[in-house]
Amino acid sequence: MKKIALLGLLLSNSLAYGITGLAAEADDITSSSAVVEFAVDETPNPPVDPTDPDNPNPPVDPVDPTNPGTGNNGPLSIDLVSNIDFGKVLLSGTTKVYNARNEHPYVQVTDKRGTSEGWILTAQTNGFETESGATLAGAELSFLNGLAKSQSGNPSLTPTVADVTLSNSQSHLVMNADEGSGAGLWLSVYSGAKENNENIQLKVVGGTAKIAEKYTATINWELTAAP
Repeated sequence: MKKIALLGLLLSNSLAYGITGLAAEADDITSSSAVVEFAVDETPNPPVDPTDPDNPNPPVDPVDPTNPGTGNNGPLSIDLVSNIDFGKVLLSGTTKVYNARNEHPYVQVTDKRGTSEGWILTAQTNGFETESGATLAGAELSFLNGLAKSQSGNPSLTPTVADVTLSNSQSHLVMNADEGSGAGLWLSVYSGAKENNENIQLKVVGGTAKIAEKYTATINWELTAAP
């Protein structure tokens, strides 16, 4: 047994010496290269699942089922904005606040510029109006407690989401990505109770609404590169 162990040790030492010697005896060393060049991607980005941005099969919002997204081209784009529905509500002689029916409304933005210089998302509306031209004077549309989400593995810093109340024709900040943040795909999600989402509200001044009239507000969203 001792002879076998000794022979094994000698073989082991010989192999180690042979490998070391082989490496030391290399006659030439050279190098090669691997190259990649990135082009600007201007293809539209499809909407993702606001509850799980990694889900490859996003569900359809039953309150907003025909919204396919904006189809806007990149590299800096608004991909989707949910259409908000407050449904048919009871007319009141006093000021009332109504909650949206959407359970997971959201805004989706993608930054594929590769510069990490940041961006700003704002919203503006001229108010609620009927087809006959009647207006909902003093109405306030609020987006509250938005949560910034991205797909897993995104190393970019998270943009800031602001509470917004749209009550006049002025533009209001919704999301702000400082330099070094907001790269890739980002959502501002306003999840709440189904059919009664307190994070998107409409405040209506008493005595301003007319019965059997449907009021619609057009919300204008603007995405610009940060200065």
